[in-house]
Amino acid sequence: MNLVLSKGCHVTEISFYQQVYPIIVMMPIAAACFLALVLSKGEVCPGQRKRITENMISIWAVLALGLMIGIEVYATTATLVIGGVAVFIGIIQNLIQSRLEGKRAIPSTWLRLPIALAVITGLLVLWQQQQPLLLLESVLLGAVFAHVILLRAKHRLQAFNVILPVVGIASSVLLMLGLLVVASMHAEPSNISVIQEFVIYRAIILLLALGVWTIPLYTKQEYTPNIVSLTTVLLLFSEVMSMGIIAEF
Repeated sequence: MNLVLSKGCHVTEISFYQQVYPIIVMMPIAAACFLALVLSKGEVCPGQRKRITENMISIWAVLALGLMIGIEVYATTATLVIGGVAVFIGIIQNLIQSRLEGKRAIPSTWLRLPIALAVITGLLVLWQQQQPLLLLESVLLGAVFAHVILLRAKHRLQAFNVILPVVGIASSVLLMLGLLVVASMHAEPSNISVIQEFVIYRAIILLLALGVWTIPLYTKQEYTPNIVSLTTVLLLFSEVMSMGIIAEF
């Protein structure tokens, strides 16, 4: 899927890799930060800590995928190297965790190094992309990804079942406003109709995703991994469309 927009007398083609690379890299990094907050500030029992740490393998797998895509879009060497080291350390720690018996978990302090390296990787991506709205996309997708991991880990921290969706809603509102401002400031008559179409489609998918994500909040039902996983897919789709518009400017 390529997004083609005309800009003046020229036609700009944005490849699918260019659209997905920033969000596939930034999503797991933001999720890791949320989970680090959960492990450090939440009242987590040894069993929950073990399950959350084990499920963090998803973060390193997605980050590795993002870095591989980064090779196709000429990510900087520093981004690939530092991100690769973070993935390597994270996977090694996960292997160590998997060998611990009972409810034993590796110390949370061990996670600081790979997460810190991942954050540096994220900063390098932000610097290379030079798109401030990418930070809001990272918060939105990181919150929903962290929520999926917590649910798969069968967490009992009910406060985060409220906090993470609220963070997602707040960041999505700010992102939509920012996207409208950027589009209105830089769009030209030749491509305004195409941009408006993508913004409208993206808004519809975003509202659908947020609606699915918040169903358990207003129905007073328990969250399930399937509901939040569906939300993640919808949000990824909407943000890929969003990145296609943002990258044009």
